[in-house]
Order: sequence, then C-alpha cells, then structure tokens
Amino acid sequence: MSPVLNTFLGEMEATIMKTMARTANIRRWLCRSDCPDAVRLLKGLFDRCFIPVNGTDNSDDFVQRKGTHRAYVAHDGGKLSPFDTHEGNSTIIYRPSPSSPPVAGQIQSIENVHSPEGQNTGVRLHVRPHEPLSKALHDPFLKYPHFNARTYSSMLREAEDIIELDDVVSPAARYDYSYGRSVLVSLSRQ
Repeated sequence: MSPVLNTFLGEMEATIMKTMARTANIRRWLCRSDCPDAVRLLKGLFDRCFIPVNGTDNSDDFVQRKGTHRAYVAHDGGKLSPFDTHEGNSTIIYRPSPSSPPVAGQIQSIENVHSPEGQNTGVRLHVRPHEPLSKALHDPFLKYPHFNARTYSSMLREAEDIIELDDVVSPAARYDYSYGRSVLVSLSRQ
C-alpha cells in the first residue's frame, strides 16, 4: 500500500480509492480503439455485471440484465431461495390454489415475471410439493394441534406447482426422520 495514501487515509479508505482507480482504468482501456478484440468481447459481460456510471438508475433494467431467475426473494422479513441456492430457505408451506388447504413443498426456482414492455412485475415460485404421508405411517404431531408441525413423506412429487409469492403461507423448517418421513414446522411470524 502506498505510504502517501496511508498517511491521509485509513486502510479501508485506501482500498476503496485503489479499487475505484483500477475500475476506471479498466473501463477507459476497454473503450480505447487499440483494445484487443478478444478483450472487447468481454466488455459486454463486464457491462452486464457492473452497471456503468452513466447507466440508468432504473432497477428494472438491472433485473433484466441479471436474467430471468433469481437466487432469493424477500418474504415476510426473511428470504426464500431455491434448494440449490440454500436448502434451508427452500422449504415452504403454501396454497397451490386459493381454495386449497396449505401443503408443504420445496422451491426449485424463482422466476422473474416481466410485462410485455419488459418491466419486472414480480416473481413466480416453482415448487415441488411433498408427497402425502402414507396411510400406514402415523403422524405423531396430530395430538398437538397448537404445535404447528405436520409429518409428510420425505419424497417430493415430480410435477411442480407454479405459485405467486402471495400464495406462500410461511417458510418452514424440515427435519427428516424415520421411515421416509419428514416433519415440517411452520416458521410463521404470526
């Protein structure tokens, strides 16, 4: 680290200054006419990852650049994620349709929904529901109606439900135990 920078700035401030200078130098080099073609191809990727200083402040443009799917979505003071991003945040209690009772499932992906004009209008969750518990197996939590837990099969259905964020009743904690059973506890804040 430069002794001049350390004299006037702390270590964090000096790091920020050096990073900003390096980023500016890279941007300037990418705009030069003598920039190699191979590096110029990477400029498109660079611009998708880092919004240019003179870029738009519209967050919808940013979402479109990031793609059609996302790694998480905020919900009820927490985060929901697909199972391959964070398995602990992927288990939910939800309603497959407005008139149906709540069921448990695992989020497979979170899709950004765009209007025909290209504006982000929300998200859809792709969820694989848990199979119901076999009639031969007992749900020990039925005796405790005030304890918000229920036993399901550990197996997930192949078919996905596609739901809106409003269809999520609550996130859930999942614990796999004996005979292919999983207990799911609602983590509702209400």
